[in-house]
Amino acid sequence: MSPRPIAIIAFTALVAACGADTGAVELAWTFVDRDGDPIYPGGVFTIDAERDSCELPGRFTESEVPFSLHVELEICDPGCEAGCDDESCLVVPRQKFPCTTARGNEPEVPSTDTPYRFTVRAILSAPALDLECRDPAPDCLAIPASRERLVRAGLVTDLQVQQIVVDLDREGSGDEARLDLGELCGCA
Repeated sequence: MSPRPIAIIAFTALVAACGADTGAVELAWTFVDRDGDPIYPGGVFTIDAERDSCELPGRFTESEVPFSLHVELEICDPGCEAGCDDESCLVVPRQKFPCTTARGNEPEVPSTDTPYRFTVRAILSAPALDLECRDPAPDCLAIPASRERLVRAGLVTDLQVQQIVVDLDREGSGDEARLDLGELCGCA
């Protein structure tokens, strides 16, 4: 294929992208323990790092129970009359990312001239207890506050790295090294 048809195809793709009325949103996250030691991702030089945030050590009452940490992204239009607690004000449906990743994206978010509110949540799940805890107590998981950003057509809005602090001590032993899903997190 000669250079001219390639240039025409590239120009057409560029014009189509510029005419799009959506943008992409990306974010990354890291889970750390109360001492700031990485849980996931652990980093290149961390030997005992978790490979994901699935089946971490937890406890519920007197029982040891594995749990998984997921991240959920909520994009709301704060100008919506019903308020961001109402599902009708969400720009796109909430997206829950698997416990096997530390990055996520929402590829098609409608562009806007006013900022959207981006809320990141950490969700605890313990399948052995048939438990999913969407809003654990702040003493259990410290999560960054919501952010407001514009979404521009054809561009990527980067929400940066969100650090989520989990109230356990990876270096500790016994109950210190296990997250209390019941009393501390309020996931009863």
